[in-house]
Amino acid sequence: MGKNWEFSKQQGRKQRLNAELAAHNKLAHDTEPPLFSHCGTMQYYFERAWHNVSQCDINLHLNQHLVPSGTDRQSKLRSLRTCHSL
Repeated sequence: MGKNWEFSKQQGRKQRLNAELAAHNKLAHDTEPPLFSHCGTMQYYFERAWHNVSQCDINLHLNQHLVPSGTDRQSKLRSLRTCHSL
């Protein structure tokens, strides 16, 4: 897979999370993936990443201040519990 395809996937995820944040703040936002590229392959990977954002990812993005940061096992467990309890 080329680096441009990876970039398309990253941008699809990033733009979806930004759209969810805009929706949370009651701002205008895209409900469908926007046109990212005229290249069919890059648009495919963009849309695939857009649709593969889970509700858990959205909750974590919207509530970043609630997620404990840390690398120890207890912090990771708290992060998983926070994700699944929202």
